Amino acid sequence: MSIVQIIVIVSALFFFAQVMYFTSKNKLQDQQAFIWLMFASIGVLLALFLDKINQLAGSIGIAYMPSLIFVLAFLIILNLLIFHTISLTRQQNKVKNLTQELAYLNKEIREIKKNQLKG
Repeated sequence: MSIVQIIVIVSALFFFAQVMYFTSKNKLQDQQAFIWLMFASIGVLLALFLDKINQLAGSIGIAYMPSLIFVLAFLIILNLLIFHTISLTRQQNKVKNLTQELAYLNKEIREIKKNQLKG
């Protein structure tokens, strides 16, 4: 096992532990933690099967193996960005609906108080 593989494995395991720590302190939700734990696991697998990745890169015409890893990382990050954008949109819609509901309830309270003062 090369020094690069050892560094990647140790880094991925450290990242795994960090995600577990943030999850235990409720700073990271389970759904997002699962995604990051999968990335850490993928990092370990990439390090363990570095020679197979090199063969795969050569078989699809990529002469420089890190280029394949960067392309895959780019695609994964794009998917993660889409996932977070969808999640953000959902949250924005919830905030908008709650704000509208709060405004309606405040209006109702004002009308009830106004009617009580008249009666």
